Amino acid sequence: MSLGEKIRQFRKKKGISARDLAGRIDISPSMISKIEHDTTNPSLDILRKIAMELHVSVGDLVTPDNGAGPETGIKPPLPGKYTAVVKANQRKLLKLPKSGVVYEVLTPDLRRQAELSWVELQPGVKGTENIFHERGEEYALVLEGVLSIYIDDTLYLLEKGDCITFDATLPHCYTNDSNDRVIFVLITIPPTL
Repeated sequence: MSLGEKIRQFRKKKGISARDLAGRIDISPSMISKIEHDTTNPSLDILRKIAMELHVSVGDLVTPDNGAGPETGIKPPLPGKYTAVVKANQRKLLKLPKSGVVYEVLTPDLRRQAELSWVELQPGVKGTENIFHERGEEYALVLEGVLSIYIDDTLYLLEKGDCITFDATLPHCYTNDSNDRVIFVLITIPPTL
């Protein structure tokens, strides 16, 4: 099932009209129609807003159905015990065309206590609008470049090897204000994608 079909399915399941959903996330009804008919791809910010309004995760919208996709190496769970390996070529990828942002989920799925993601921002890219979560913490470890993080209107510049921890209920925004690519590992507890 495509991204647009999933959005339409979740929207209808919640009993929300396309016009109502558009109004709630401050975009035009025609944009919702284009997204649902897969004639345009939403930005990551719009995708997050849609997911929040539909009370689902971004992962629910972009993850293949019925476990389709590469094997993750998860052994059948024992009571409270499991082992999972996600090979580099088997990561779930969230790449929105023309956004300059690539998310690769490093955890086997989004049903764990934490979400671990590999994030790449192209030069000059604002990764997200100011977002905040109802609860939780976020951690970002820079692997390459200089990452700008705005948290509650304060700018933090992180270079290779730097790590930040913060309360995810504070408004925050990840950006690449430099001329070089930025790569960082993002840990979110609980998962938000």
